[in-house]
Amino acid sequence: MHPTPSSSPGVSHPHTLGVRPVASGTWTVVPEASRAAFTVRDKLFATVHGTFPVRAGTVVTDTHGAVVRARMELEVAGVTTGNARRDRDLRKPHLLDAAAHPTVVVEADRVTPSEAGWTVEARLTARGASSPLELRVTPSGADDRQVQVRVTGRLDRSGLGMRVPTVVIGRHVEIDVDALFRRA
Repeated sequence: MHPTPSSSPGVSHPHTLGVRPVASGTWTVVPEASRAAFTVRDKLFATVHGTFPVRAGTVVTDTHGAVVRARMELEVAGVTTGNARRDRDLRKPHLLDAAAHPTVVVEADRVTPSEAGWTVEARLTARGASSPLELRVTPSGADDRQVQVRVTGRLDRSGLGMRVPTVVIGRHVEIDVDALFRRA
């Protein structure tokens, strides 16, 4: 993991961008107050919406409020799309392989402040493979004890080695996460 330290040349501090800096320390996700949603389209006619339970997550910030490390874990066995048969299929070895790989992990490699929050270069690891992922993180409320964020991005699932034609499951997956973090 190679997050951008707050002292790196050319990296602005959050307080210079209109984003309130987050207090320094370790922040832990509140799973019951967080949700991880996805949307994927096939090439024929359907758009599928689904969710994963948020299992765990932490964000570490430095004394300037800059994010130096971030990680979130999602529970594969809990994937839901509103169709029980599709949910079972998603958990099978040729797709997410829940038995061998029970979590989807997203880890930040580089965090850069933006006007609305942060841009995060991350890696999503699922079923034993990783794929790069660019995320936009927007805080919607913060104080010294908790912060609510919305995380959006687009995953190219081709790097994850799922054996299914894009006619059945589209190549790109839209990600939309609402997460509440509390200071540890």
